[in-house]
Amino acid sequence: MNTKDLILEKTLKLILEKSTIDISISEIRNCTGLTTGGIYYYFSDKREIFEAIMQKYMIDYIKIDFEKIPLEGSSKERIHDALLYILHHFTNGVEIESINEKINYGSVLILLTATGYSDDDVNRIILQTGKDIGTFLTDLVEDGKMQNEIRQDFSTKNIVESLYIMYMGIQCIWLDFPNADIDLMFEKNFDMTWQAIEYQRKLFFNL
Repeated sequence: MNTKDLILEKTLKLILEKSTIDISISEIRNCTGLTTGGIYYYFSDKREIFEAIMQKYMIDYIKIDFEKIPLEGSSKERIHDALLYILHHFTNGVEIESINEKINYGSVLILLTATGYSDDDVNRIILQTGKDIGTFLTDLVEDGKMQNEIRQDFSTKNIVESLYIMYMGIQCIWLDFPNADIDLMFEKNFDMTWQAIEYQRKLFFNL
């Protein structure tokens, strides 16, 4: 791993251990094993280090590559797998190569935002990601309606909102209760949501 990434990873680990972004250059020097000059070779000051951490572990990490989401099977399977993929995008953790460890992303998200180091770029990416998920789900729901797998009497907008609220509820529980069985909770809530939006096939009998 290159030295610049080493500085970012070790500093992030130190921030999480201390539960504060109030980290000194001397502490960064001690945890990286570099000299002060070695640190300043890559970063002009401490603020630039924190901005780079925000970029790598907040802004870049929040973005979702929708092209990688598997879309196979029925509408139920596609919507299920897409939402689970997005959920795992956050809950699977942040790989910290320098210490061969995966850090819970919830702790990163909460600490960096709670300490006031959130900025306009982070807020913009969070809002845009939410809109992108909504657009992505809208396409899946519309396709499901065309295939007569999702009920027609509910508007697409309302169905997408229900799916998104269900997903965000699971994500919020994960942030508050990192030891909860999020996958099990997701499966139960998705099944209940799907029962509400599944196409209702009516059977007619000649009496």
